[in-house]
Amino acid sequence: MLRGCVKPLGIILGGILCLHLSAFAAETDTQKPSSPPKKAKAAPKAEAKSEAKAVANEPKPKEAAPVKKEDDSNKILATVNGENINQKDVNLILTRFGNQISEEQLPAITKQILDGLITQKLIMQFIRDNKIEPAKATIDAELNKVREEIKSNPSLANQTLEQVLESHGSSIDDLKKDITISLSLEKYLGKELDDQKLKAHFEQNKAAYDETEIKASHVLVDTRTMKTDEELAQAKDKINKARAEVVAGKDFADIAKQYSDCPSKEKGGDLGFFKRKGQMVEPFAAAAFALKVGQVSDPVKTNFGYHIIKVTEIKQGKDVKFDDIKQSVKQDILQEKAQVLISQLRQKAKIDIKA
Repeated sequence: MLRGCVKPLGIILGGILCLHLSAFAAETDTQKPSSPPKKAKAAPKAEAKSEAKAVANEPKPKEAAPVKKEDDSNKILATVNGENINQKDVNLILTRFGNQISEEQLPAITKQILDGLITQKLIMQFIRDNKIEPAKATIDAELNKVREEIKSNPSLANQTLEQVLESHGSSIDDLKKDITISLSLEKYLGKELDDQKLKAHFEQNKAAYDETEIKASHVLVDTRTMKTDEELAQAKDKINKARAEVVAGKDFADIAKQYSDCPSKEKGGDLGFFKRKGQMVEPFAAAAFALKVGQVSDPVKTNFGYHIIKVTEIKQGKDVKFDDIKQSVKQDILQEKAQVLISQLRQKAKIDIKA
């Protein structure tokens, strides 16, 4: 929706809500792994660091067929603690992609959108139940900040906020919901975050802020289409076998070509350089940055499957001072806390998916 225009807001829930996800997000692997669209520095909350989370050089469909929408817009797709999510809610988001989605991609992306709507519903229920929704005046003030950013953006000259939102298939109501979620969760999750805690996080995670880059290769056993425990067990056995052969002395690139389901296998699993944040899904990035050059990880589980990772080069970052990036540190902590909160809400919720 409005990439880069919600910078004033406190927390960026990248990856938590998928209401503005990339049309090809369901096709992606570690980039978000490997060659995802470039991410805006301050994407709106619902923009599922959305550009990825893509298998390296994932081939795009030659032609995208028009999305077929369910005729019965009132069909209930899921209930969340008794509140419904209808087909029309999903259709509104699908229309934002126009003809960019192929028939093959449609089921996976529809599922991803529904999951994001469920998460959004849980968060809005939490905000309502805990009475932490910001005042209307506060929401309006944030909207005005976005309007000012649009005025100062040459590429959006002579456009109103409403026009910009409409061109992205969104609306003022969508943006107000983003703002509500952002400010409410920042207030709730950030009340105990003092400078001491922020600085401790900074010291423990310097690679995430000093622009250190690593070059890595991986082997992926893709589990996204697997449904049975037996299939998943076989996938785990396969990645363990691949790692065992690497440990025994076989060339990592040869193992990638033999075992990997990622297109990067044609390059020996090489994913190129990436930073600690924003390019790879978090479990993958965390595991990769914990390695030294030449080390191979234990199997790592992500939404895409099982990986083993080998770091081949490290580009050290620049010197960075805590005071210069304190706000970025705070947003990262808030995002981590939000992920934990959402996991807790899902565990406690009564979610009935009907489609």
